[in-house]
Amino acid sequence: MDATRHLGVRLNQQVVEYLGEDRRFERKGCKKIGLDDLASYYSTFSNTPDGGLIVFGIEDDGTIVGCSSLSQNQLNDIETVHLPRCPSAKPEFKKFAVIVNGKQDFCYSIYVPYIGKLVETHKDEAWIRYGESRHKMSDEEKRDFRSTRQELSFEQEASPYKFPEDFDLRIIQDFCDNYRDRENVKFSNEELLIDRRLLKRNDDGALKPLNSLVLLAGKDPGISIPGCRVRIQRFAPETEGQGQSYSRQRDRTVEGNLVKVLRESAEIISGLVYDVTWLNDQGKFVTTPEYPPYAWFEALVNALVHRSYNFSGSESPAGDVTLDCRVF
Repeated sequence: MDATRHLGVRLNQQVVEYLGEDRRFERKGCKKIGLDDLASYYSTFSNTPDGGLIVFGIEDDGTIVGCSSLSQNQLNDIETVHLPRCPSAKPEFKKFAVIVNGKQDFCYSIYVPYIGKLVETHKDEAWIRYGESRHKMSDEEKRDFRSTRQELSFEQEASPYKFPEDFDLRIIQDFCDNYRDRENVKFSNEELLIDRRLLKRNDDGALKPLNSLVLLAGKDPGISIPGCRVRIQRFAPETEGQGQSYSRQRDRTVEGNLVKVLRESAEIISGLVYDVTWLNDQGKFVTTPEYPPYAWFEALVNALVHRSYNFSGSESPAGDVTLDCRVF
């Protein structure tokens, strides 16, 4: 049992008098109950590691006032508000007895467990707890939250680009033609892109490109995916070195969609690979590239596909291909 759930099980008047508000505990009076506000707390604690407790019947200053003033309809609203307003939350409810001004009363606690994936309200808002305060996540923060919890692939999220004007239609045409030939299907380009989860159609019928299509054929994917690039370096010795021993011979960065990056990077690397001549077992001199093309091409492909494109910010790391006396 996690610490917050254990605390919720143990809640009584003595415990709540001792507790102060922190990252996992929120007091609520009973004078006014805002259901949208409560839904935002469900989102908050669902997105906060260890979850949280919301206790009705306690004022912000810690004064216990009880919940006897609440009607049964109000209690029902508290118990069901998450269904229409924050359906991914999984609240658990508990009443516990308190004494207020010498009379028997009760407080109403709600344990909200951490879900492990992004939980939004019906307004598409996501919240998280920092200390005693709620924080409303930006779109970038929500995307980063999803990526670090292995939710829906970043590539399947809608992009801010317009279709078809923001895309290289030659790449799209080549992709569609090759797919139709290989699979023997007769889809139109739009139907095929939708089927391959590169494009989707909104409720109003408009076509919305996904990030996967931006990576494949976007004219300028760096606007929203700053890490869509690869850096190619060659060093003379076995190690990169530092200071006076730093001996970089070449350093090139290629940006753009993955088709463009793959093509241009392959050309650059091909020009950086030396031909070497050596004597084989038959006593003949043989000239070959110092790195087999399949080896460095695989390194290039790995640098492009085995990485995350979802992190925001210009500091997002590029895929690196490093050449020295061996391939890293």
